[in-house]
Amino acid sequence: MFGERLRTLREHQEMSQLEVAKKLDIMQNTYSRYERGIREPDYATLKKIANFFGVSIDYLLGNDDPSLEDDLADLENILINGRYTIYAQFPTDDEREMLRDLLRVLYRKK
Repeated sequence: MFGERLRTLREHQEMSQLEVAKKLDIMQNTYSRYERGIREPDYATLKKIANFFGVSIDYLLGNDDPSLEDDLADLENILINGRYTIYAQFPTDDEREMLRDLLRVLYRKK
């Protein structure tokens, strides 16, 4: 799981293993072994990887799905700052807050 997520994150950034390894200040073959599941990083390196890719350690270890968090943040942004109408009227700030709160409740139930 860790190696797959690591590879996906790297590919999403359109970076080579060497580029990521340099950014993390580790050897390229060490990074490659992480992706292939042959080796696991120590805690300090795990933290560096998570910070570099902007994800949680839980996500890297397979315990979290950031896409849900990202989706929630995007939807909240739209609800609060977006230009939309409800029954042909722009929502008030209070209505926008209520919609965001409802979204959070629904998200927690998922």
